[in-house]
Amino acid sequence: MPALLSRIAAIAAAMTAQRHLSPKRWLLCALLSLATVFSVISPTRADDDISDRETLELYYEPRDLEVSAATRSPRPLSRSAENITVITADEIERLNAHTLADVLNTVPGVHVDPRGAPSIGAVFELAGATTRHILVLVDGIAINDQLDNYALPGQIPVQNIERVEIVKGPASSAWGSALGGVINVITKEPQKSSPFGGAANFSVGANGTRDDRGELSGTVGQFGYYLAGGNLQGNGFRSFNATERNDLYAKLRWDIPENRGSVRLTLNYQRIAVEEGLLTWRDTASRLTNRQLLSTLSFDYALTDRLTLSSFIKASSLNYSKDENLISTGEASALVTNKEKTAGAGVILTWRQGINTLTGGLEYDHGNSDTTVTYPLWPDYNSAISVRNDKWGVFLNDTLALGPFTLTPAIRYDLTSASGDHFSPSMGATFSITDKTILRAFIAKGYSLPILRPELRKPETGWSVQGGFETTEIPFIWLRGTWFRNTADRIHEFDDNGNQVDTRHIREGVEVEARTAPLFNTWLTGGYVFVDAKNRRTGTELEGVARQTWDLGLHYDDRTFRGAFTGHYIRWNTPASWGGRYKDFIWDLNLGWRFYRGNNIEAELFGTGHNLFKGAQYQDETFTNPSRWFEGGLRFKW
Repeated sequence: MPALLSRIAAIAAAMTAQRHLSPKRWLLCALLSLATVFSVISPTRADDDISDRETLELYYEPRDLEVSAATRSPRPLSRSAENITVITADEIERLNAHTLADVLNTVPGVHVDPRGAPSIGAVFELAGATTRHILVLVDGIAINDQLDNYALPGQIPVQNIERVEIVKGPASSAWGSALGGVINVITKEPQKSSPFGGAANFSVGANGTRDDRGELSGTVGQFGYYLAGGNLQGNGFRSFNATERNDLYAKLRWDIPENRGSVRLTLNYQRIAVEEGLLTWRDTASRLTNRQLLSTLSFDYALTDRLTLSSFIKASSLNYSKDENLISTGEASALVTNKEKTAGAGVILTWRQGINTLTGGLEYDHGNSDTTVTYPLWPDYNSAISVRNDKWGVFLNDTLALGPFTLTPAIRYDLTSASGDHFSPSMGATFSITDKTILRAFIAKGYSLPILRPELRKPETGWSVQGGFETTEIPFIWLRGTWFRNTADRIHEFDDNGNQVDTRHIREGVEVEARTAPLFNTWLTGGYVFVDAKNRRTGTELEGVARQTWDLGLHYDDRTFRGAFTGHYIRWNTPASWGGRYKDFIWDLNLGWRFYRGNNIEAELFGTGHNLFKGAQYQDETFTNPSRWFEGGLRFKW
């Protein structure tokens, strides 16, 4: 084992020394690292360590891990035609992550452009789909705002996340406005093993970075509770880049006798205050404050052994304000405020009979948004926007499991007061050609609501076609590949004369992920995504789209010591005037030591070295990425 680690370390050092290797050479080095593992470990020992079937099960945990993001009801991942990635709480903990944005930045096919300190609003994409086209859900409630259909993953803490389900591609046949995909955050349930348990996490780092979190959980009789809260703050890594986030979360659950169902109440409050940085090119510095409250009341009940009922009511409130000042004089130049409220309800029925899992539902949402923009120095340009939107949606999907073949037809119809009606069909299929290989195909139509302004009433729509495979035919390696072609119509842009035009975008590419089976508690991961994004009206490439991304990782976990050495590279397609730099991999090192295990108590020391080799990777010189910095802390569980 020491010889193995030393050889891998030598290869990693050589890769690091050549900071300007081409992506092809990076891939070659990664493959050499993989070959090194199998040249050191004998096949006989590997066969004793893990079987081929166990290899496939590693990625489903177990093989038929159930996901609900694509159909609104649990369905085995092995029978899901969509390109879905699942991130578990254990994986999040190994990353020493602070927010959902940190987690997404490690997922192949998800492109994140961090804007500085933890909790800063980050721009992100799914296979090239823009932020506005991606629906982000927490407990079934969209955190996208009503006005711009925009979500801030840097605002979501990781403490209360049980898992994250990511659907890369249109999910409108289940959720409505989700042209680019869905990020579904599923929160933790009250623990059933004891009436009182919990966890605490404390960390400190460079530039005043500090993250304090805690949670309490338990079940007494039929009643369970989960409570969590935290504070994250830092001074940032460039001028005027400080941030602070506070969050509180509560989930109360009452289990109906005889395991017939449950009633759940959730409350989720977040407040974030951010300094965005100095925008010297327009002589402004801006601060924003975001307060959001989400709440759900849900009821799940088994009507019969085959038929289950789920119903819910939900509500949210968002208060957003942004202050801008002139750098040169310090005078207030702009104040933007946005107040939003939403409320909704829905009912879902799921029927399982033989080869069928049929899910249908009806839901209603009401939202309103009031925005004011004030310019103290130029009062003639002050404006106010008040919009309302009522949405009715009905959907139906089926999962037909016919031996090795699965067919998943789905359909949804939405009627909105702001942008008319929308019809969203989809069709998927999977086929297990062997016990080790699954083929997937998927086609769907999707839409995203427009920016809710009087002049923009047409939704942005598009089609997606995907095909892929998942296999463990190569010994000790799990491999998944997906080809996709996504179109988006009615994209609102402005031409060189400042006139608004509707155009069409197309994004086509491939995504490949690989992972080795754990041998001696050690495994390798890798991912590559290529996106060719073009404006069909002009024939030009789209600016600011991640054209290539690479993810490489070396991992170790023996339940006492654990570590992850990961590299991330994005090649943004940006004009020279943006001043972007993206020739370097960003390498991070996460370490942990579980130094104490007692009766129901566990303690761990952990530390992270960010951007170990001071790489530069950003698309806009206004938002440079942090250089090398370190943080560490202590984690307790009981």
